[in-house]
Amino acid sequence: MSLILMVEDDPQLTELLEAYLSGYGIDVYSVSLPTVALEKLKVEQYDLVLLDLGLPQMDGLELCKAIKTDHPHLPVIISTARADVSDKVVAFDVGADDYIAKPYEPRELVARIQATIKRYDRFSSGFKEETFRVDKVKMQISREGNVLELTLAEYEIFALLLEKKHQVVSREFIVNSINAVKWQSSDRSIDVIISRIRQKIGDDSKTPQYIKSIRGVGYKYIGE
Repeated sequence: MSLILMVEDDPQLTELLEAYLSGYGIDVYSVSLPTVALEKLKVEQYDLVLLDLGLPQMDGLELCKAIKTDHPHLPVIISTARADVSDKVVAFDVGADDYIAKPYEPRELVARIQATIKRYDRFSSGFKEETFRVDKVKMQISREGNVLELTLAEYEIFALLLEKKHQVVSREFIVNSINAVKWQSSDRSIDVIISRIRQKIGDDSKTPQYIKSIRGVGYKYIGE
């Protein structure tokens, strides 16, 4: 059984597709507002998003881009009555996996959903969501879509550890690689910042899931 999130503001079409897709082992959770869709994606795991373009609050192309930014490995199929070729081009540019124009035969939609999910499943080992994502433009780190409240020093050090994941990063390298910590800073200063990062991500230094201390050297990110 597959579970998809359908973002569609036509209640009649929504009801029709929910009933039809259920006959092919596809459960549908439907929402009409982009903001609700983004919130659901933070707390629920879906196999695919079926997305209309003509939505309230936000254009579907903008929503597609937002979804792919936070969930790059979640497949999205655009389902729309908009026939403009430029919409189709932009849809693929912002990350859509497929584009089907309304009206269409529901069986064709089923085939496209099944094919897209199967394609992602085949390479599932390569499509694992990372727990932490770094936005270098906004200088933010998010955890499963939620932005962490980090100071500049905490952001720079954690971003460095994530970039060098599974590699030992010395305290000296940290001091020389970031701007928010003075080169005169002591090892203790780095340790204090690491401790604050651990508190904010719920990591235990004794049984770490993410940041491991390497005695006498520095630290290593050991997450996925």
